[in-house]
Amino acid sequence: MAKTSAKAGLDDHAKKLAAGFAKGRLPQPTPELERFLLTHSTEIFAAAEGVCRHMPPAGEDEALGIGYLFLLQMLLAGLNERAKRGAKDASELIARFQSDLAARAKGGEIEGTLLAYLGGALQQAGIAASPELTAASAELGDEDDEDGLPEDIVSVLDDILEACGGDPFQVVTAFAEGAHLMPDDAKIALAIHLAENEQPEARAAAVLFLQNGSAAVRKAAAAALVEQASTLSPVDLRRVIAMRNWRPERERTEIDAIIQKVRAAGVACAPWAKGAVDKLKSSATDGAGTQLLLALSPADRKSQRIATIFTRDGLSEAMVSDPQPLQDVKEIMAGLAAHGPLLDVSRSFVDRMIGHHLGLTVRRGEVPPAGLLQVAETIGGAEWQPAAIDVRELLNELIADLPDDLRAPEEIAMALADSGDLAELDGIEDSWFEDDAELEQKVKSASHRAREKLPAKLLQDDGAIGAQRARWAELFAMTALWMREGPRDDWAAWAELTVIARAVLDGHDLAEIGLMRNIAERTVACLARDDEDDELQDDPF
Repeated sequence: MAKTSAKAGLDDHAKKLAAGFAKGRLPQPTPELERFLLTHSTEIFAAAEGVCRHMPPAGEDEALGIGYLFLLQMLLAGLNERAKRGAKDASELIARFQSDLAARAKGGEIEGTLLAYLGGALQQAGIAASPELTAASAELGDEDDEDGLPEDIVSVLDDILEACGGDPFQVVTAFAEGAHLMPDDAKIALAIHLAENEQPEARAAAVLFLQNGSAAVRKAAAAALVEQASTLSPVDLRRVIAMRNWRPERERTEIDAIIQKVRAAGVACAPWAKGAVDKLKSSATDGAGTQLLLALSPADRKSQRIATIFTRDGLSEAMVSDPQPLQDVKEIMAGLAAHGPLLDVSRSFVDRMIGHHLGLTVRRGEVPPAGLLQVAETIGGAEWQPAAIDVRELLNELIADLPDDLRAPEEIAMALADSGDLAELDGIEDSWFEDDAELEQKVKSASHRAREKLPAKLLQDDGAIGAQRARWAELFAMTALWMREGPRDDWAAWAELTVIARAVLDGHDLAEIGLMRNIAERTVACLARDDEDDELQDDPF
């Protein structure tokens, strides 16, 4: 019954999304959808089956197929977040999903176009394609011996450039989703093919391959662009210069070589457009470390572009929409606001957050998405440089701004004790809990009486929460910085969060901090939830 109920829920959400797509509406998060995504991760198999059943060319209902595809991407993204936090069951489920896709592709059950859609969902969720799935995808297409590219990709390249209006960002986005399952050799061949193409728009797209997620592809793109340096445009040069420091230090020599050869060819760097912004907004940071930065920029008198950046211990996604009618923008913003508070923030806040997450991305040896360059050109981000925030330094800055009534020891003790009742955290702290597969097993295997004692144990220094003091202190400090952007009368809790962050980082007894007790109790409640659908299905498809 539980399995049937979960499938019915998936179908219902897909139909609602399809109805919105048919009316030109972007999907909006709802509490019901979020609960479904949180508790039904194994429905990735049924979602994939829904895509295959309804998406052309196999199916006849593209809107419904896209509904299932959206659900699949969101379910995979949730699993990926859990896998990154060490959840073994999430990693195993992702591996099984890719293995089953590969087997179905090899068995002829999924043709190339549908597999590309499903690969795009993996790409959007931030999941690298497995070698097995990449190999299965390669077997579906004919390989061109001359350049290593599937013949159909070469034949439609001109059509893609024309369809994208020569916009290199759209070109790269289209290939990123459709070519996610291609092996690196094929992606390298594609980058070289674009670099050597006679069309300036193709070479502009090749420049954006310098921000590809694969280091091998980035290296090959750089080598090809060095050879074609004299053909690059002033705008290409500006982009190469901008992304130079957005790469790991060991890769910057390759970029310098391109810049030197372009300049030696007499190409002058195009100036940065000033950029225009009507409004800047930001969400709080959730328990997974995800934050949304959003900018509305004027396209013309009747429309705006929406620039969005998602961060999660680095820059995970960045994009700029096509011009949207003002009424549609208003509805989109209302939908986002229903999902959680969005504060109007300063340009200095946005620049600081981007610099911080650029620093985290580069420190890991990775690069930000190419869309960050598009956002920079839209709102003016010529000065963005990696600059990770030091939590101690941030706390010192915030502490210096504390009101006088939060400096006395007795006032601090009271603030810590009462911190579980901060009204400004309503709708924010719901996602603040530990989510670990091993801990979840311990919670579910404990008796109800034992569960009552678990929150206190989690707060001990050797407990699951106590061992993560630094992470929680950073989350509180970053939330305090965000809150300080709001009207002081409405968001005064930034001061209490600053005091809490310092106490957590300095080793204060977590059991004496109301907010930490909330987190411990919420952790047990969330991990103890009964959900028969958490078990892997024996017959996923």
